[in-house]
Amino acid sequence: MKQKAWGAILLSSALLLTGCTSNKETKQETKEKVEQTNHKEDNPEDLKVYQSVHSQYEEKINKEVNEAMKLWKEAEEKSGKAMKLPRFKEEVQKLTDNTLADIENVRKEIRVPKSKERENELYAGFLNETEQAMKKLERVAKEENSSFIRDIEVHLSTAVNYYDRFKKEEKSAK
Repeated sequence: MKQKAWGAILLSSALLLTGCTSNKETKQETKEKVEQTNHKEDNPEDLKVYQSVHSQYEEKINKEVNEAMKLWKEAEEKSGKAMKLPRFKEEVQKLTDNTLADIENVRKEIRVPKSKERENELYAGFLNETEQAMKKLERVAKEENSSFIRDIEVHLSTAVNYYDRFKKEEKSAK
C-alpha cells in the first residue's frame, strides 16, 4: 500500500514538473512571436530619427568621455594637485558643460522605435553614467575635493561597459 502511494506521488510530481517546463517554453515562444510582430510595427520616421540622433551625438559624446578620462587621470596622478590649476578648472567646466548639454539634447531629440528599446536601454545607461561622472568631475574642479575621484572612475568604467554592450547589441540587431 505504501509503495503504491509513493509511486503515485513520484509519478504525479514528475508529470507536474514536466508540465511546468513545457509551459515555460510555450510562453517564451509566444513572447518571441510578439517581439517579432512589434518589430514590423516600427514607425520608419522614428527609426530615422533614432539613427540620426545617434550618428550626430554618439561620436561627440564618446570623445568627451575620453577627454573626461584624461582629466580624471590627471587629477588622480597628481593626487588632486591638478584640481587647483586654473587650466584644469577651465577644461573641466568647458567639457562638463558641453557633455551635459549633448546628453540633454539626445534625451530630448531621440524617438525610440519598439525594435530598438532594448538597445536604447543600454545607451541610456551609458548616458546616465556619463552624466554622473561629469557632474562629479565638475564638483572635483569647483570644490577641489579629491574624494570624488574614485566615484568618477566607477562611473566612467560603468559608462564604458554600457557603451560596449550597446555596440554589441547594435551589431547583433543588424
